[in-house]
Formats: sequence, C-alpha cells, structure tokens
Amino acid sequence: MTPFQEMTRAMTTTNTMDIVDEQTTSPPPLFTVGMIADIQYAPVEDGYSYTGTPRFYRHSLEVTRHAFQHFEEEKVDLVINLGDIIDGKCQEIPSYGGDIIPEDQDPGHYSLDHVLDAMSPYRHGQVLHTYGNHCLYNLDREALQRRLGIQFKKEPCGDLVGYYDHVVGNIRFVVLDAYDVAIMQRCEISSQKRKEATEILTQKNPNFQDNMNSPKGLEGTERRFVGFNGAVGPIQLEWLRDTLEDARKEKQRVVILSHNPIFPHSSVNVCLIWNYGEVLTLLREYSDVVIASFCGHAHRGGYNRDPEGGIHFRIVEAALENRPEKTYGIVDIYDDRLVVRGFGNCESATYDFSHCTDTTKNTSSSSSSFPPPSEILR
Repeated sequence: MTPFQEMTRAMTTTNTMDIVDEQTTSPPPLFTVGMIADIQYAPVEDGYSYTGTPRFYRHSLEVTRHAFQHFEEEKVDLVINLGDIIDGKCQEIPSYGGDIIPEDQDPGHYSLDHVLDAMSPYRHGQVLHTYGNHCLYNLDREALQRRLGIQFKKEPCGDLVGYYDHVVGNIRFVVLDAYDVAIMQRCEISSQKRKEATEILTQKNPNFQDNMNSPKGLEGTERRFVGFNGAVGPIQLEWLRDTLEDARKEKQRVVILSHNPIFPHSSVNVCLIWNYGEVLTLLREYSDVVIASFCGHAHRGGYNRDPEGGIHFRIVEAALENRPEKTYGIVDIYDDRLVVRGFGNCESATYDFSHCTDTTKNTSSSSSSFPPPSEILR
C-alpha cells in the first residue's frame, strides 16, 4: 500500500461493516468508481447556507484535488461528479471578498477552470458529469456541454436536455437530467419547458411570484415545488424506459445518477425532483435490473431502500461543507454488492443486489405509502 493509500484509508468510516477487513478476505472488485458531489467551489471567503450551515468555498477546491489524486492513485475505472461543480456566488465574487478577476473573463468560466484543473490529476478513465442548479446559476447548457462533455439532446421544442448512459463491464450508468423542465437558463420567450415549469410553480407554490425558491407554507413532499428544482420530461422518461428495457435484454445492472433525489424517504423533501413519482414508478418496473440511485443536492446526505422495489437510494454528502476533512467516496463494485468507502463526511456502506435476483415479482404498481405518480407534465 502506498503512503497516499495509507493516508486516505485511515480517513475511512463505516456504518455497516469493516470494509478494510472485507477487502483482505474477499476477491477484488470487478471495477471501482470514484464519486463526489456538490463541490460548489467559488473563489470567495467562507460563508453560510440560507439555513446557517457553514460553507467552505475555497477549501472545496482542495477537496477536489485530493479526491482526484486519490482516484488516479487507485486507478478507479470511472469517476462520477453528481453536480453543482461551482457555486452561485461566483456571479457575485466582489461582494463576497473574492478574487479579482480579469475584466475579459467570465466569473463562471474562471471558477470552472480552477475546478477542472483540480480534477486534472485523474487520467485513468472518464468523468461522468451531472449538472445542478448552481451550475445553471453560472453557465448555460451549451457551455456545460462544451466544458463538461454532458451529452445534451435538442428536443423537438428546441430545448436542450442532458441525459445519457455509459457502460462499464456489466453495469450501465444512466445519467438523468433533473432540470429538463425548469426555470433556470431557459428562454423566457421561446422555451416551452420554461413555460411548463412556470405553470407548475404558479399552481403549486404561492411564493412563486415573490420568491420562487421559498418553500414557506408548503408541507411534506409539496416542499419540492421551488425554483431550484425541476422535473424529468416525457421524452426523457420514454428514453429512460427504452434504456432500462435494453439493459434488461442485455442482462446488465443499472445505476441511476442525477443531481436531485428521487426517493422521498432518502432526502429532505425540498430537494426532490418535482415528478419523482413518475420516475420512481418507472424504476420500480425495472427493479430486477436497477440496483441503486446516487445523487447530490441535499448536502447532508441520506439513504433509504425502497421497500417495494428494493432499490438503494443514496444521497452523497457535499464536498463543500466540512473542513479540514475532505468528503468524497470510492465505490467498489462486486457481482453481488456495491461497497462505498467514504472519506471525510461521506458515510461508508454496503448495498446488496438481492432484489435483482427475483425477476418474477410484480414491480409495476406504486406503493400506497407514496403519492401517486404526478400528472403535472401530461
């Protein structure tokens, strides 16, 4: 074991089992994936979230560099970035005592340059990016496609939507665009998806006109209807169904990736995808192939296993909100389980695939413990 591996291994915590002992007695994983969420770097002084949680904007760059050096050291086969790579404060850097940026440089691109440089030590494999609300506070979708390689598709309405899949071994990683139907970076005049998002928020959130990001007065899962969230549109949902069907035919297992959480009992309600019910119902229909969902957005992290489909829903803790620790994860993928090795605030865990062995069960109905699938996009 190299000194770097010894240092990072010593930072690992576990909430399910002794990961280190297992690795000394079990066969090696089929392949390994690096994972980081909510870097939200900004070249500004430390601050707080709107709820008062400390945020360490410059330190998140150190976290990123450390994590990606570790990913390269271990030669992980793939890295997953779960969105919000830079923070909205990049648009107000002088107001927060930040860097003096050359006048000819855009602050969003300037900040993204720093993060991509911090990611550059990893050269062994590909980085799969999702994008989040803070990405959209800084950059439009064309820029995110150009700078991060997100595979946006132009739908018939003319709007870009960024969903795609990537296969490693027998695992298909499916990246969803949770800001398909959304307000942010959609043209006020021509965007059909912005029009749909406006109609949803007008109907669901009485604060919309004055403060679209406020959940004040909303209860339970209704708190998700705020402007910093979005929905998965019908064309993307149809693509998801086709992709899952193809994975079933190819006898592949699927890991879902998104910025926003899908399962209500894994996260605070204010972070959920608007039409999580539609997405969840579809995933349950294919729970014989879908093993897990990983996302960010809810910075404190979270986990729950769907009692109906057996799918694991995990929110990865934010790189932004702890210092001097460095929060990220490495996922070892075996034939029958995923093993998360967490660093910093990232919780370690083991997620088995036992639900995938029973392909005869009925997974098409929705559980009575959840709201019925949303009809807001139909």
